[in-house]
Amino acid sequence: MDRIKALSGVLAGAVMLSAAASPTGTYIQRNTAVALDPVGYYYHGTFEDGVDGWTGRGGASAELGSNAYLGEKALTVTGRSSSWNGAQKSLTAAVFKAGEEYAFSAAISGSGKMMLSLQYTDASGKTVYDHIASGQASGDYVVLTNTNYKFPEGSDYVLYVETEDGTADLSIDEVIIAAAGELPPTTNVSKIWGDFDGDGAVTAFDLIGARKALLSSNAGISIDVADVDGDGTFAVNDLVVLAKFVLGQTGEFPRATMTTTTTTTTAPVTTTTTTPANTDYMASIKNQITPNVPSSVLSNAQGKIEHITYFSKKANRNKGANVWLPPNYSESEKYPVLYVNHGYGGDESSMVNGMGVREIATNLIKSGDAVPMIIVFTNQYTDPNHEKQTGNGQADVPGYDNFVEDLPDSLMPYIESHYPVKTGRENTAITGFSMGGREALYVGIKCCDKVGYVGAGAPAPGIFPTKDQLMNHPGVMSKDDMRIDPPYSPYLLLIAGGTNDGMVNDYPKQYSDLFTQHGTENIYLSVPGGGHDSKTVIPMMYNFIRFIFKA
Repeated sequence: MDRIKALSGVLAGAVMLSAAASPTGTYIQRNTAVALDPVGYYYHGTFEDGVDGWTGRGGASAELGSNAYLGEKALTVTGRSSSWNGAQKSLTAAVFKAGEEYAFSAAISGSGKMMLSLQYTDASGKTVYDHIASGQASGDYVVLTNTNYKFPEGSDYVLYVETEDGTADLSIDEVIIAAAGELPPTTNVSKIWGDFDGDGAVTAFDLIGARKALLSSNAGISIDVADVDGDGTFAVNDLVVLAKFVLGQTGEFPRATMTTTTTTTTAPVTTTTTTPANTDYMASIKNQITPNVPSSVLSNAQGKIEHITYFSKKANRNKGANVWLPPNYSESEKYPVLYVNHGYGGDESSMVNGMGVREIATNLIKSGDAVPMIIVFTNQYTDPNHEKQTGNGQADVPGYDNFVEDLPDSLMPYIESHYPVKTGRENTAITGFSMGGREALYVGIKCCDKVGYVGAGAPAPGIFPTKDQLMNHPGVMSKDDMRIDPPYSPYLLLIAGGTNDGMVNDYPKQYSDLFTQHGTENIYLSVPGGGHDSKTVIPMMYNFIRFIFKA
């Protein structure tokens, strides 16, 4: 009897603690007399009393649900038709200052790679998308954190949650923005029988959660948590068994085996799940890179070409691409994807013929020297004001640079939803010629979490500010930014330059040298006698296609 009274006291205290620790989501000014959180968060969204200004993104719906990480409620996102669909909330520039670092945390439940991201408008009026943190979920909650995220220069800041691929429903809870380094310890817990509150242990607090779940007709409850008596359902008897366990009347549940897997982080760290590059891979193949291409791989292209049309969010119009399906293609199999970019003035058909891509891929796949893959021939030009290039190189360049957004936001989701492709950076490659090589490098740097293999044939200048014989290039980043740092180091970064290329001169080698100076491993292929043409591109494609997707 005394033990039951003690339990009642614990339960009552738990209710009081829960109420005190779950303030309504709001902005909090630090170092003021009134603070809704003892840590002094700038923002804390608990969703206990409403959606707190969060809305659906891209046609998705965002409403309150009961699949909570903490407390009783969470934000549930349904009706997602694309991976970028999710939930979003505008952030006020009066609170969040450009150049200042902040700590971000969000608990997200779903399936696949979850991403906490930021959309904003830069000084030129361009919409920019940046990833704050990411992590892998498998139906349970994963806590995404970044304790030192520098707020970018810009305006119209929007915090949002999306996924790398897929359209499954999401749950979002405990969204926190604090001063840099001031997040509390986080815990990511897999399903444990009887652990209703997800804290990694079965206690009196879980008995509260079990009772509430039973009263709410089991809404949002995983059977892997709730079915402690092992009969396949969640009912009153599970509550009785759980109470006996909490009271110490039994030391185990009736189920035959209880498997517990808990991962606890005792200090705030950035939660980023990725497949690390094999740092030895490039070194292991470096001596096999050759400018000599066997004539046997340059004829008899096979496979099937399909022309597709997709909607580009960045261009705000439909764009085209050509998709090559390899010999013996089967919709029941999954394939890695290679994106191939054209040079200035081209389109999605420019690299289909004449540069050896299809011939090389056909013969290397048939001989077993290359992994069967799908190849997407892109149309990089992504300008919302002009459907076609103007012919003015200086004016057209920004439209090419916009492809760094069009690829991950529009083209990749289309390919992943219409073809049987493997996802993840370990299954994604990009290459190109001239301006297409430049954009392949730019994508490799900016989208390194999505693309693991990068190749560039005679890449054009202009990633960093410079002047060549044709124009002044303002650049899209500084020389110091020419790097791809761990954990997103490339599996393969191959740059080819021809010794007789009078168009881009030594810029391919400059790119390679800058990567090397900044600790980014790469391989430079010098092609004797190669010009700004297929003589340089074919050796690059031969080596690149031969070694991608094998690290």
